[in-house]
Amino acid sequence: MTSLFVLTTCLGAAATALTISGWAWRAFAVYGQHAGGGEGALTVWQLIAHVEAERQQSEHSGRHRLREPEPEPQSPEVDAPVMPPLDLQQRVLDSLYRI
Repeated sequence: MTSLFVLTTCLGAAATALTISGWAWRAFAVYGQHAGGGEGALTVWQLIAHVEAERQQSEHSGRHRLREPEPEPQSPEVDAPVMPPLDLQQRVLDSLYRI
């Protein structure tokens, strides 16, 4: 009789553990999935094709194509504000610190 009670208790505990683990699996399985991309989202194959096209373009153009172009120096305009002298800026900064 005691062994029957122990067997029933063990089977009940195993069923409860399986039920809880199944619930946890269903509840937390969605966290590893990607959300819907929505309209206009790229597929994996489109991304691979884009990377491949960039790679082929860089092979034909050289490494200099990978760098950002340096901005052209702009000539000073007549309407550009004139910076105050450095000693005046320092005096203003010192007076602001004293406030």
